[in-house]
Amino acid sequence: MDGVHSRSLSLTRMKKTKIIATIGPASESHKNIAALMKAGTNIFRFNMKHSTVEWHNERIKRVQKISDSLKNPVGIMIDLQGPEIRILTKNKGEISFKKNEWIIFGKSFSSPKINMVIPNCGILKMLKKNDLFSIDNGFFEFEVVKKEKEAIIARALGEGLIKNRKGVNFPGKKIELPSLIKDDLKKLDMAARTKIDFIALSFSRTKENIELLRNEMKKRKITAQIVAKIENKEALDNIEELIEAADATMIARGDLGVEIPIEQIAYWQKLIISKCREKRKPVIVATQMLMSMINNPSPSRAEATDVANAVFDGTDAVMLSEETAIGKYPVKTVETMSRILNFNEKKCPSLKLPLKPNSFVDLISEAGMEILENHKDFNITKALVFTSTGYSARALSCLRPNIPIITITNNKKTADFSALLYGVTSFFVKFPTGDFRSPLPILNELKKQGLIKINENVLIIYGGNWKKIEINNSLSIAKVN
Repeated sequence: MDGVHSRSLSLTRMKKTKIIATIGPASESHKNIAALMKAGTNIFRFNMKHSTVEWHNERIKRVQKISDSLKNPVGIMIDLQGPEIRILTKNKGEISFKKNEWIIFGKSFSSPKINMVIPNCGILKMLKKNDLFSIDNGFFEFEVVKKEKEAIIARALGEGLIKNRKGVNFPGKKIELPSLIKDDLKKLDMAARTKIDFIALSFSRTKENIELLRNEMKKRKITAQIVAKIENKEALDNIEELIEAADATMIARGDLGVEIPIEQIAYWQKLIISKCREKRKPVIVATQMLMSMINNPSPSRAEATDVANAVFDGTDAVMLSEETAIGKYPVKTVETMSRILNFNEKKCPSLKLPLKPNSFVDLISEAGMEILENHKDFNITKALVFTSTGYSARALSCLRPNIPIITITNNKKTADFSALLYGVTSFFVKFPTGDFRSPLPILNELKKQGLIKINENVLIIYGGNWKKIEINNSLSIAKVN
């Protein structure tokens, strides 16, 4: 059969929750990339806020080359800066300060008195005396004590050291900024020349932000999936429309935890995950998951519990940032996360939600789930879903069956998207024409690839015609011969 391609050859030991690892100086080598794949990385993230277009382009191609050589397909995600504000330090150096020290922030380094630059003069004008703002995911807080013509003087509420290009947050302030900046458009030009699977938009606030990005992608013929990053109060206010407009959602807890009271983070994490599952769309939990492993070979107990709780909440994926980008133990971090995920997926109770069916496909998925839950004596070990758009696989994945799902598709975009779906691997194949009479030819190919074995019982979801395979109105159980 033409065009056969599998995204995974080891389903028996495969964790269901996907891992996204960020590439950086600590992980960019050929050796570390290969080790990260073997440790359980499903998607490699490239943070476009750092480094040049050339640097990212070269590393993306490196990941893809290693993926091909290892026959271990992975997804590629680029993370656009969006309307994020980052401070600039003199000569790109570090700024150290003590508690109660006064720091001068300006719109440029026109005066030698300026300690740091906030490259948006509108924000400096907007700030008032006694306003609070923070830098570096809320680690360093400042209070405005005085305003000058083109600068502000702020008091440090604690001591610390700030590096160049750290993010700045202004909780409670609604800052009007474009959802895409010029640099984002340059990165999209690169994405048009490179195979990218996912594009994450920082500080997504409204569905119009997502639509603007999608239009810019269409201009460049980019077919990647859009990930809306939820990072501020405005995004929470518009959470329903953002989930609907985007292809996937990321709960970016770093900036979000600065923009809203910290005691609310767990509540919003659980709520957003459940809403994404209701819409049959994947969701990612991100930021500070195994943060202590930047410097330590083991995580804290709280961090291990945080990763496990993301499983219990029902997330599709978890993400590592600095841990793999600049940490001392990038590979060990992914290995640790894989172990935590694997153990807790097996131990947690059913993750099925009482989801309201939105379509006939949803009803078929519900029926399949009922068979899996109420007829365990059939010993069904895998679910095979024939799909072109991928919706059928998403619908079943959102119900969180305790067996692997294999998406069988003739659509490369659908195959690539499975890298983000809970418990799903994909099998890319050219579909024949005519009525769907028997899955036997494809079952034989799955056997050759090691995805199914003789005497296994499998659940099959399919439609009546190969050209209309997405009209999935049939369920069957087959014994692999």
